[in-house]
Amino acid sequence: MTSLRLLLIALLAVFCAGALAAQQKPYAEIPLHKQGGIDYVSGGVTDDERKEMRRISNKYPMQLVFIAGENTQPIQGVKVTVRDIKGAPLIEAVADGPYFFFNPPSGRWTMDAEYAGEVVSRTVDLIGRRYILLEFKFKSE
Repeated sequence: MTSLRLLLIALLAVFCAGALAAQQKPYAEIPLHKQGGIDYVSGGVTDDERKEMRRISNKYPMQLVFIAGENTQPIQGVKVTVRDIKGAPLIEAVADGPYFFFNPPSGRWTMDAEYAGEVVSRTVDLIGRRYILLEFKFKSE
């Protein structure tokens, strides 16, 4: 009976490991970028990219979302500049979709987002591992 119990435990462990691996499989490839010592990702144009961005969101305390007008379609091509408290740009990138997540250290950060000639800015204080979700809404579609 003991060997049967060990076999069942081993089979359960293999099943759980397989289930865990399946949960960690990416829905879509979201490239990891690094500038100014800060990791960032962007995407969310397709359903799979949106699922993947949600899945990895807990790694990125600063989460930007871009919306244009009354458009319900995901936008891309937003120029993003992230500046530190001194105003020095640490990230200058073009978003691959409506989501742009990054992982800066604690501090004051200013984000400028430009789309179709319109610039929207936000300044926030990130303290610890708090998560901040910022919506940038542009008038033009």
